[in-house]
Amino acid sequence: MKLRYKLVALSLLGVAIVACDPLEDIYQEIDSEGVTVVNEKEEYVLTSADYETISKAALKDAKTKADTALANKVKSELALNSFASGDKYIPAVLTSLYPSWGNGSTIGVTYQFQGDASELETKYANLDWTSLSDEDYIKIWGADAPVRFLSPSHGVNEIPALLKNKFPNAVEGAYVSVDYKYASEEPSWTGSVNPVFSENFESQTKDEDINLKGWVQQCTVGKRTWQAKLNSGNLYAQFSANGYSDGEVVSWLVTPAIAVSSADLNLTFDLKYGYYNADCLDVLVSTDFDGNDVAAATWTEVTDQFADFDKIDKPSSGYGDALVNVGSMSLASYNGQSVYVAFRYTGNGPKAATTTVQIDNVTVSNLKWTNRPETEDRIALFAFNGSSWKASSDDDVVLLTNEDYDAMGAPGTNNNFSSSIDPDNYVPQFLSAYLPYAQNGDEMAVLYKFYNSSEKVTTLESRVYTFNGSWAPITNIVTKEKETYIISGGKWMFSPIINVTPTKEQLQKLVDWVAENHPGYVDAKYKDSEYWFGASANYMNFNITMYKRLSNDPDGILKAMSDDEAKAYLQEMLAEGARQFMELNYPNAETQMNGADLYYALTLTVYDDGAYYLYTYRFKSLGKGQFEQDGDPTVTNK
Repeated sequence: MKLRYKLVALSLLGVAIVACDPLEDIYQEIDSEGVTVVNEKEEYVLTSADYETISKAALKDAKTKADTALANKVKSELALNSFASGDKYIPAVLTSLYPSWGNGSTIGVTYQFQGDASELETKYANLDWTSLSDEDYIKIWGADAPVRFLSPSHGVNEIPALLKNKFPNAVEGAYVSVDYKYASEEPSWTGSVNPVFSENFESQTKDEDINLKGWVQQCTVGKRTWQAKLNSGNLYAQFSANGYSDGEVVSWLVTPAIAVSSADLNLTFDLKYGYYNADCLDVLVSTDFDGNDVAAATWTEVTDQFADFDKIDKPSSGYGDALVNVGSMSLASYNGQSVYVAFRYTGNGPKAATTTVQIDNVTVSNLKWTNRPETEDRIALFAFNGSSWKASSDDDVVLLTNEDYDAMGAPGTNNNFSSSIDPDNYVPQFLSAYLPYAQNGDEMAVLYKFYNSSEKVTTLESRVYTFNGSWAPITNIVTKEKETYIISGGKWMFSPIINVTPTKEQLQKLVDWVAENHPGYVDAKYKDSEYWFGASANYMNFNITMYKRLSNDPDGILKAMSDDEAKAYLQEMLAEGARQFMELNYPNAETQMNGADLYYALTLTVYDDGAYYLYTYRFKSLGKGQFEQDGDPTVTNK
C-alpha cells in the first residue's frame, strides 16, 4: 500500500550533507556558494486565499475535463489533490510570501490533501454537455424542413452522429449529456422554410440587454430593459417586473422594418411564462414607426390574432415546461407594406403584475403548419466507447432533468445548481424519492448542471452519493499533510526528506530482531531492551555507555578492544542499528517522491556517560526495504 507521508520541517543547523544526485546537488550547490540557512520556519499553513491561487494556476495547466474538475476542487474543497499537488504549486506561493529569503532557507508547509476519487467518481469525471441547435435539427430533418425538435421518426438515435462532429477529440470513457426538444406526434406543414425575417437571439450575451441591429428597446414608463437569458443552451429575450419597486414599468422591444412582399406571409413566435400573475405582454404592429419614438407611431394590437396565444401555460410558481409556438398571424392585410412588430411589456411591481415573459424565434414566412405538435424538453446521456457514441444505459448514474430541478424548487429557476444553490441541500432528498428501497452501502452518481457565477459558465458536474440510513455525498478523505520546502538556485522546491522519530512499537521491532539473531544480547530481565545495538523500547532510546555495554557483552567483542576502539565500535553499531531500524519499519518505502530521490532523517535519543544526545542519521531509500546511510550523523545535546 502506498503510504501518505507526514513530513516535518527539516532543520539544517549542524547537518552534514553529502551530494547524491539529484537532491544532494541542492545541498552541494548551497555549500559551494558558502551560503548558510538564511531563514527557517517550522510551519506555514495554507490559507483559503492560497488554495484559490493554486486553483487558478492549476486551471491554466489543465488539459482534460478531469484535470479541470480537480483544479476547481482545490478552491471548493480547500484541499490539494493528485493533479494540483503541493510539489507543483506550493513553490509559487512561497515565492510570493517570502521573496527575500535566500538559498538554503527551509519551511514546513502544512496543507489539506484530498485523496483520489473512488472508482465511480473517476468513471464520471470526464463530462460535458450540449444542446441540439437549429443547425443540428436541420442536419437531422434536412434543409427543407422547418422542424426544430425530435419526433418518433427522428429520435435520439440521430444524436450519436452529431456528437461525433461536436466532440472530435473525445476519449474512451467520456460522457456527454444532450438537451433536446421532443414531440410525441409527427409534424406536418406547407410552404417554404426560408423566412423573410427571423430572429432567435442566439447572437446575444446572457444577462445583458438585447442589442440587435435594427431592433429598438424603449422604456416609456420606468427604467428596465429586455435582456437575453439562457436555458438549456438556448438564448431568448426576457422581461419581468419582479423586484421592480418603482411602480409601473412599460418596456418595448421592436423589430426592424419587415417587408411584406406577398399575401401568404405569416408572423409567429415562441412564448413561455414564469410566475404568472397578470397579463403583461401585448403584441403590436405599426407601419409608420420612425425607428425612434414608439409613442409617435400608430400601433395596432394583434395579440388575439395568434390562435394559441391564450393556450400558453401560465404557472403561478416556476416556469412553463418549454417555449411554445403561439400560432401564426396572417400579414395579408399588410401586403406591399413594411411593418414593425413590437413586444410590449406592462407591469407593476408593487401591484404584483410581475409575470416573467420569454420570447424566441420571431419569424415571418409563408410557412404554415398543418400540425405543429407540442414539444417537451428532454435530456439524454451518451458514452464514448473509443470509436462511437452510444446512449448510456448504466444503472449507477442518474442525470437530473428539468422536471427534477423544478420539483426541487429553487434549482428549477434556471434548471441548475450554483454557489448559492448547493446540490447537497437537494440531491439527498431527490435520491430518497428516486430510490425508496436503497440499502446501506448503495452508491449512485448524480450528474447535474452547475452555474459558475464568476466565470458565467454552466458545466455538467458529477457527485457520488452513498446510502447509510440516508443519502449523503461521498467526501474523499482529506488528510493534513506537512512537507518541507527549500530554496536552491533562488527557487523554492519540494524537499523529499521524511523525518522519523522512533515510537516504542518501532523500537520493539529492533529488539525482537536482536532476540532472533543475537539472543544473548537481550536484557535478561527486561525483554524490551537489547545490547547488540543498545536499543530500549521501554526508555525509547539507545544506550552506548561503555560500562553498561561491557557488562552485557556475552561474546566478549568489546573486551578485546582498546577504549578508543570500543567507542568507535559502539558508534558503528549505533549506525548499523539505525539502518536496521529503517529496514524493519519501512519495508515498502519508495525510492522517489514526485520525481526526486527519497530520503529519511532518523533522529535517535542516545544516552552516553550520564548525558542525552540527539543523533540524526540521513538515509537514502534504495527500494524493497533497503537503505543507504548518507554521510555522518549530526549530534546535538538534548
